[in-house]
Amino acid sequence: METSSDADSERIHALLSKQQQLLSQTPEILLPQNNANRVQLLELATELVTQLTQPAELVSDIAHGAGRFMCLRIADDLNLFELLAERPHSPKELAAITEAEEGLIVRILRMLAATGFVAQAGRLQYEATAAGRNMVKDSVRAGTRVKSRTDITLISFNESSAICHHVPAYFRANGYRLPQSMTDTPFQAYHNTSLDNHKYWVEQDPATMADLQTFMNGLYGGEPKAAHWTTWYGDRLRQLLQGVSKDQVAFVDVAGGRGHECEMALKATLCDGRLCDGRFILQDLWQVIEDVDFLDPRIERTVYDFLEPQPVKGARIYFLSNILHDHPTPVCQQILNNLLSAMKPGYSTLLISNMILPDENDDDESLRGEGQPTRYQLDMDLTMLVLSGGAQRTRREWRDLVAGAGFQDKKMNAVEFVTTKGDGNGIIEVEVSN
Repeated sequence: METSSDADSERIHALLSKQQQLLSQTPEILLPQNNANRVQLLELATELVTQLTQPAELVSDIAHGAGRFMCLRIADDLNLFELLAERPHSPKELAAITEAEEGLIVRILRMLAATGFVAQAGRLQYEATAAGRNMVKDSVRAGTRVKSRTDITLISFNESSAICHHVPAYFRANGYRLPQSMTDTPFQAYHNTSLDNHKYWVEQDPATMADLQTFMNGLYGGEPKAAHWTTWYGDRLRQLLQGVSKDQVAFVDVAGGRGHECEMALKATLCDGRLCDGRFILQDLWQVIEDVDFLDPRIERTVYDFLEPQPVKGARIYFLSNILHDHPTPVCQQILNNLLSAMKPGYSTLLISNMILPDENDDDESLRGEGQPTRYQLDMDLTMLVLSGGAQRTRREWRDLVAGAGFQDKKMNAVEFVTTKGDGNGIIEVEVSN
């Protein structure tokens, strides 16, 4: 009996065969006289992409897609397409010409490269592609401006999508500088609020906050793109918690939501039929803690705001899961410094579970990773920028972030990166010496 998977595989092979046949019949398929075959090939390629796309990836692609249009608008405002159509430029050169922050230029260029508007013309050099050169035309530029003013109702089903249409105006007003606080981001400009996005949702839009917690629990309700971190980091986790007694704090899940990560970590400590004896603590805002329905009774629930001093001192592990990508660098460093003050040198370990972007252009080979960021990773990066002024970070950016939070002053041990294939998530492990 043929299964659905078998049928899908046969369809994929059939599509590939049709593409190869069409290309063999029309070698110069991009010539104007061959446009009909080009369109047919494009349709076959689109169907192939659809067949290969997993359901969760499809939802993600739709939900985050407005960030790509946002990048087009900002690039147009800064005349990046005109500059790159003239000759290749580095992000540093573009920042000097446009007076925009180099870090913002880099993030815009990454997405433009992933979507085909620019291409690398050597190390740290970018040039416009045919699509990028097309963006120089007055008619095309006018069309994107009209679209940004009129299309918001078409995509207002998604919070970040709606805000994206206001981001170009936000950057024009602030001189094209990355946000430095949680309360001065495109989110506040759109909602006309002084609250950061999480507190806004908690106080003004609890339904969205509930949806966020559900999302974090289940990744759109589907299977995760990659194995949970405890499956490939479990041995190291058990090693770190070995010997922790029942009166000692083993694991503090900072801003851990409904406790899904804390519970998975506790289960992962199982060894020789026993779980870790130490205490497991879940921390979050009171509104979130009150919403926790089902949680292993061994996990203690406590109210805590990570912008305040950490009350639990000397724990074996302090854990941050997908927290720091939500916030600008100064806020992240405040969060990290509060944890550093609670850590016991030579004993406590900070584990940061987050996306780690690859960067093949880094001078230090050990910090490069493999290849360049995927479109999914860049979509997530821009979503963080829009909603909270946050960022997805490369190995170098993670290392510098931790060092800038005061760990460097405490004789920080080397920051270790543990990654796995899939969605680019990894563990950043940080200790401080005696």
